[in-house]
Amino acid sequence: MTSNPFLSRGALRIAALAALFVLGARAVETTAPWPSASLYNLGQAWTNQDGASVALKSLAGEPVIAAMGYTACKDMCPAIVADMLWIDKHLPPAAVGHVRFAFFSLDPDADTPERLRLYADAHGLDLKYWTLLRADDDEVRELAAALGVGYHRASESAIDHTAVISLIDARGEIVAQQRGVQADSRALLEKLGELVAAPR
Repeated sequence: MTSNPFLSRGALRIAALAALFVLGARAVETTAPWPSASLYNLGQAWTNQDGASVALKSLAGEPVIAAMGYTACKDMCPAIVADMLWIDKHLPPAAVGHVRFAFFSLDPDADTPERLRLYADAHGLDLKYWTLLRADDDEVRELAAALGVGYHRASESAIDHTAVISLIDARGEIVAQQRGVQADSRALLEKLGELVAAPR
């Protein structure tokens, strides 16, 4: 990767928080139940691996392990998905069946629902708990800013991006993040255990 292909982490945070603050204020006006920093205030609609249109807020109600990448990625994305699968495999007993996994495409032109479905099959993702999603470029940029994922198209077939796995609570707030492909997923798993064990 080049040295400065992305917005800085701080700039992304500021942009994301500003966007969520505005959207949160709008949510209060419409009596939506989400906290001001909830990702579900974005009001986005995505398309899943089955070709169905789904609202981002359809993930609400349970914790979500979320990441952004693209199916043609040969290095970073397989590592991200491997970390997510490790978390899935090591869920504490109280969390089994109560955690969602979401993989959002950074390459909506190439990542059709059919391609997302093939990717899920190739990686053994259980679609009872996993969802793979694509949306238009504007929605992708908006969610990437909110999740602190920097990216840019390096070539016609390659996208440089940061590796970020986010733990999102039942109301859409980011609780913890794992950054980098060599990060230890145990910290995120521990945070997930605390989240599931907390009184609802």
